[in-house]
Amino acid sequence: MIFSITFQVKSDHDVLLPPFTSKLSRSILAKISPTYAKIMESEEPFKPVRVTVIKDIDGNPVLALGNKKAVMKGGEVYKFSFSFLYSDIFDEILRNGGEVKIELWNVNFSAQIEDVKVVEEIEYYDSRFYYIKFITPTLLQPPRPPFKRKRNRFVLFPYSPLLLLSIARHWNKYMDHKIVGISGSKALYYFREVSYGLKPITTYYDGKPVRGFQGWIIFEITAKRNTKIRDNIQKLLNYANFFGVGKSRAIGFGEILARPISSNN
Repeated sequence: MIFSITFQVKSDHDVLLPPFTSKLSRSILAKISPTYAKIMESEEPFKPVRVTVIKDIDGNPVLALGNKKAVMKGGEVYKFSFSFLYSDIFDEILRNGGEVKIELWNVNFSAQIEDVKVVEEIEYYDSRFYYIKFITPTLLQPPRPPFKRKRNRFVLFPYSPLLLLSIARHWNKYMDHKIVGISGSKALYYFREVSYGLKPITTYYDGKPVRGFQGWIIFEITAKRNTKIRDNIQKLLNYANFFGVGKSRAIGFGEILARPISSNN
């Protein structure tokens, strides 16, 4: 079962937020959910939670990119979303009435629940084409080699086997039905990019530059209808709408929107 909650957030006056603004989202959640706070303190990969960055009323992410600062206007409504798998977190949030007040950086913030969604089973719509928007910088990694590494290696294009493998690893950790066989040459031939508008982008986290990519891409699923690989690809894409893609998705990197754009075979 997947839980998804959207919060409205306000500040009492203008504030310059940390460059990657999910720090505010996470601080709010940690105050109302001890279970969430404990999960975020752990070093486990593929955490069962995903929180987005702060967004303005139109859904645009508020981030520090280049010379642009992350500014939140006092009194205006902003939002963030939180997806998770544990009912304990859901109970803790509702126990507090879904409202919280918190002081950070000498500013008073208030947050309250706007919308709640509970998904018992991942639904998907069969389509030959899928549009994917990478809403926040996406940090997509190739499999790590056995030799000792000193730095992360991120690719700047959503190479289809890496994209699907990234989602499948999270899925397989928590779902009873395991998805395999989608990260090799099959993905190259059955999940093809047909158009894109992508750009490399640098943001900052804990004072350090992080380089990933943002933009959009259209993929064509060429596998026949009702085949296992076609169904699995579409399940993974819709799962990623809740939990994102790539590294550091739990804190808001790699947030995507995946949707079908055609119902044709």
